[in-house]
Amino acid sequence: MSWESKGVYKHFSGHVAYPEYARTQELVLSDHRTDTIRYVINDLLAVESYSITTDQAEYLAAFNRGPSIYNPHLRIAYVTTDTKIRMLIKLVAVISSYELFVFPTLAAAREWSAALV
Repeated sequence: MSWESKGVYKHFSGHVAYPEYARTQELVLSDHRTDTIRYVINDLLAVESYSITTDQAEYLAAFNRGPSIYNPHLRIAYVTTDTKIRMLIKLVAVISSYELFVFPTLAAAREWSAALV
């Protein structure tokens, strides 16, 4: 995970378990810099497998309600071509306080993040 001038980049690889992903979300949303960033990019292209249930994903989407009050302009991007992950993101997007975007390449996500004011 790395902090950038306007956001955060998180790279995941191999097997991603719920505690690992949840911890990165907690680290970002509890940091004072979150009040001013514009984006979070979750790079999932190198993920080979994951163990995150629908209930856990919904919990994480609901978890961001409080921080969204302080920064309603934050946008969340996921970089993946995995159909199951894309379906999970689509499902939780309904209850997420933040707008969620999915991109097939990191370059596309970077182009999107560069355009955010």
